[in-house]
Amino acid sequence: MADHLTEEEQIESLKRWWQENGRGIVTGVALALAGYFGFQWWQGAEREKAEASSDLYQGFIEAVNANEGQPNNKQLTTAKSLAQQLKEEYASRIYASQAALRLAALAANENDLESATKELQWVLDNTSEESLKLLASRRLATALAARGKPDEALQLLQGDVPAAFAALFAETRGDILLQKGDKAAAHAAYQQALAELPLEQAGGAQLLRLKAESLAPAASDDSAEEDAAPEQGAAEQATPEQAEAPEAAPEQTEATDSAQESDEQ
Repeated sequence: MADHLTEEEQIESLKRWWQENGRGIVTGVALALAGYFGFQWWQGAEREKAEASSDLYQGFIEAVNANEGQPNNKQLTTAKSLAQQLKEEYASRIYASQAALRLAALAANENDLESATKELQWVLDNTSEESLKLLASRRLATALAARGKPDEALQLLQGDVPAAFAALFAETRGDILLQKGDKAAAHAAYQQALAELPLEQAGGAQLLRLKAESLAPAASDDSAEEDAAPEQGAAEQATPEQAEAPEAAPEQTEATDSAQESDEQ
């Protein structure tokens, strides 16, 4: 009888526990399942978006690279349409920004600087990739300077940038400052670019070095005359004995010639 009562008490205890905790357990399990399946759905959706944007970008690249990089009007229209679709449907994805950068380059080649500016500004407003932002900033500065807005362009080149972009930004500042007629500041910018040029890019620094050298301050004629004056005065003050000093003895001459021949050998 005692054993039977004990079992009934255990059952009642379990019922009470379930009434108190069962709802929370069911809710927790439901949330866990919802989270799991929700994450699976999100992953699938992201994968589909990635594949769709990749396909659009591939079509865009094929269009702009047609005819060895010289697409005809139809191909160019197709490229612009695909790029616009990328920008509208997948604005936050890297493919959309890369397409906009390519369109900006095509517009710049056609001297359509207004369209190039719009595409580059779109990249700055939509991409989260820091390297693409820096690339777009530098190109946008160049486009703005070409449109007669050097001060606005220089604003885009202010501040610290990663080492990989430091020389490029400094050189672009030099180009814009030279356009403004500030040769001293341009020379300083080119010097900075040379100093910050990565080792792997040192082989292509010839043009940058020529830019810097062309703006290097030259010594003035007055300075040259001042440097020559003391030497002239010293020559005039030389004593007759110094002016008529005998030539070196033959023995000294021969010794000197022998030493020179030893150095050459």
